[in-house]
Amino acid sequence: MIRFTFLILAITLIVSCKTKQSEEQVSNADSSTFTIKADTSNIDIDSHFFWTSELDQENGLVMKRTIPATKDLLTAPHIINMLNEFYPEIKLSFIKLSNDSIFVRITDNTYLTQQMGSSGAQAYLAEVTYNLTELNGINFVQIRFKEGIHASPDTYKRTDFVHAKN
Repeated sequence: MIRFTFLILAITLIVSCKTKQSEEQVSNADSSTFTIKADTSNIDIDSHFFWTSELDQENGLVMKRTIPATKDLLTAPHIINMLNEFYPEIKLSFIKLSNDSIFVRITDNTYLTQQMGSSGAQAYLAEVTYNLTELNGINFVQIRFKEGIHASPDTYKRTDFVHAKN
């Protein structure tokens, strides 16, 4: 429900800025769905987007570009705050930026590692990775937390969420 409300507010804000370019970006973003395959981590797009995930029975984890992200919104604190609003049970915090990596921490891992299930944890980690790698020059996201049943701390990149279908 929080995601839907945030998405409606964001789209309303974007639509209120009546420029031809923003209208084209919104229409493109609303209809863009990507099944994670090897080539989707290198999507060549003119602008940045926020990403959400969906689990599809046929395709598995599907990443969707949702709303265009302007330069002022493409900051680590803003993206982390947005993720914390989407997932209030998981508090993500910034540690540092170094070269092409961002380091973040989850202090209370209970919801992520014990209550979301494996698919939910994978979807969360993919959303964190896709959104934080929208930052200029960031290719890797190191997520630190205590390992649990459904998730492990690691350094993630977009292609970590690519799964071969037989």
